[in-house]
Amino acid sequence: MKIRNNFFPLKCKPFFNALFGISVLLPVCPVLAQEDTETLDFDSLQISADSSKPERRSFETPGAVSVVGENKKFDSLDSVVRALPGTYTNIDPTQGTLNVNIRGLSGFGRVNTMVDGVPQTFYGTSSNSGSRYHEEDGNGYGPSSQFGTMIDQNFLVGVDITRGFASGAAGVNGVAGSANLRTLGVDDVVQEGRRFGILSKLSAASNGMGESNMVTLGLRTSLWETGRIGAIAGYSGSRLSANYKDGNGQQYSENDFVRRLDQRPRSWLSKFEFSPSSDHRFVVSGSGYRNNVGGRQARRDSVSLDYAFTPQSQWVNLGFLAARTKNRQVFNDDTSIWMLTEARTRNDSTYLNLHNTSYFEWRDIDVKLLYGFSHLRNRYERSASAMNQDNDTYTAFSPSGQQTLSSAYLDTTLSHGIYSLNNNLTFTRGVVRGYKPACDSAGSSGFCFPSYAANLKLVSKALNFSTMFSADLSDWFKPFVSFSRNTRIPNPQEVFFNNEGGGSMNPFLKPEQAKTWQIGFNTSREGVLTDDDYLGFKLVAYRSDIKHYIHSRSFFLRSQGGLTTDLDEDINPGFHAQIYTNAARPVRHRGVEVNLNYDAGFVFANLSYSYQKTPLPVDATGKTGLGFGTVGVTELPRHYGTLTLGGRFLDRDLALGSTFKYTGKAKRMLPMGEDLADQDELQTLPKIPIVIDVFANYQLNKHVLLKASVQNLTNRNYIDALNSLNSTLSQVGEDYRYSYSNTARGRTVFVGAEIRY
Repeated sequence: MKIRNNFFPLKCKPFFNALFGISVLLPVCPVLAQEDTETLDFDSLQISADSSKPERRSFETPGAVSVVGENKKFDSLDSVVRALPGTYTNIDPTQGTLNVNIRGLSGFGRVNTMVDGVPQTFYGTSSNSGSRYHEEDGNGYGPSSQFGTMIDQNFLVGVDITRGFASGAAGVNGVAGSANLRTLGVDDVVQEGRRFGILSKLSAASNGMGESNMVTLGLRTSLWETGRIGAIAGYSGSRLSANYKDGNGQQYSENDFVRRLDQRPRSWLSKFEFSPSSDHRFVVSGSGYRNNVGGRQARRDSVSLDYAFTPQSQWVNLGFLAARTKNRQVFNDDTSIWMLTEARTRNDSTYLNLHNTSYFEWRDIDVKLLYGFSHLRNRYERSASAMNQDNDTYTAFSPSGQQTLSSAYLDTTLSHGIYSLNNNLTFTRGVVRGYKPACDSAGSSGFCFPSYAANLKLVSKALNFSTMFSADLSDWFKPFVSFSRNTRIPNPQEVFFNNEGGGSMNPFLKPEQAKTWQIGFNTSREGVLTDDDYLGFKLVAYRSDIKHYIHSRSFFLRSQGGLTTDLDEDINPGFHAQIYTNAARPVRHRGVEVNLNYDAGFVFANLSYSYQKTPLPVDATGKTGLGFGTVGVTELPRHYGTLTLGGRFLDRDLALGSTFKYTGKAKRMLPMGEDLADQDELQTLPKIPIVIDVFANYQLNKHVLLKASVQNLTNRNYIDALNSLNSTLSQVGEDYRYSYSNTARGRTVFVGAEIRY
């Protein structure tokens, strides 16, 4: 059976039609008028950002962009991302992965999370912690599922975030934006002028944070006159315990609940870089990740080839990326997924991206043209032992299916003097395939289609576009305004959700479509108060309208036939389907984001602040009582911000600083068990105090950096926002009195070193 969805912008405003007409036709003009073509001055296209300080790129780039360099403190990767405006994470301690949240949206297709440009597709599911099937022992958690990235932050050198603007391959199937995690390369390990290098990171911490150790070796040598060859190989391991003290001094005991949250991740990274000449560059990468948390062994293995051909030509700057990623989950012998045992999941993805960049000049306009093609093939499979066939058919554990995304994109940047216009056009064809069993639930044949078993193929097509106008009026004021339309196709986990077998699957889901308007300005200025200081400032306001938002709802079967969401009707007690549907009305998000960076050498400051109004329909599957533990709440705190203040002493070798983390009103899914009438109710968390961290870094010499930190210095007792364990049945006491016992880690001391040779 084949179903098609077409999403073409047939009613575009004339203004945007004109913009795209110009941007698409401009590349043809030089061919029609070769006599007017002159040699392009490439220097005029360079961005004047200090490469040694990647954070400055945030303030040199128009739009809602955040760039973070290598983490020199002991902040977790979640903390690093949460310190950025408009960006957050959904934490699930049972997963051990990173789930980036941009403006209230998270998951594959909503945020395109990448590692070195390769989209990450892993869908993790943890096991029961106590008794089976919708029951808890009072101090545990049920199964939970979410998309996430298995990554070791010891291997990261930076994070690039783009919010609300789709461009190039990174903008494909990411309605909220993209996040690219950049890993170590040869030049990060082998210092300039050396052939051999070593990079090691060592740390130890109190209060259950344990140890973390990483060592990476590197080689690099010249070949011929302009060629070179290099390689790195690294290994990293950490230990993290859930048996910690909170701010009130309460110690979590060594029970089943705690043991299954302990983590001992192990990972490795290798890269081989080969440049036979200055025109060619090959990078072959391999990496792996292993972790046992949430009652299962999770692992990732990936290989990739990155090739660049950059001859001295304004027309040819070719790039090619091919990657293969294998994600696996093998559940421990003593665990279960409700009543399923011996469970396994498999997720394989293949990614290709071919693109070329051309530069030319036309009528005093500098033109940069990026065009390419990307292809992602993504498959999910599961296996488990069940008590009987019904148990297997009606257990919503990691739905199986296949997803394919094929895209062609054209990105045009027109620059004239201080003005720049960027236009992007992307065509995407998406296909979702999977098996839908026959609708054999009592009475379900009246609404379930097709009622027979079938292999489904859902085809979606979308033509998306974005445009941004910016002006470099002065160092103090660089305004920009943008519009972006992006689309994501439904995921197999949504189409083939099977808690009522074929009766809860929806082959008629429409793709989500987001339209985002943004306006703001940058400030990037040196010599503000002293001769060598720097001030960066970014202000962004946005509004996003999301049409056909996909979420799950509880449906019941009327005794006379047909579906209803009303429990007061005469319903069949044997049927309760949680079906993913498209929201009837558009979802509207809006907010304001501020980022400030000041560095005078002897003193530094960084501020990020976000006001976010990101309400969303609640997923019925997000509950652990009568739901299935998917992500329950992605709505961001209404206000949140991070302020870092510090100074440098002893010839600026010693850096001392403090970080203040503020979180406003945040919510959780009401951790109910049997109360279906309030299935969509959210609950506001207790007020979260300002959490203070202090840190010290001392550059002993050019090879050794000593580090120390105290996190949660004042030992405040609080609950972390957007933590999945806030909503489990462990938060339900007697007589359905809700508790707030999922408190965060109390005062924790870190010491460590970074060695480069």
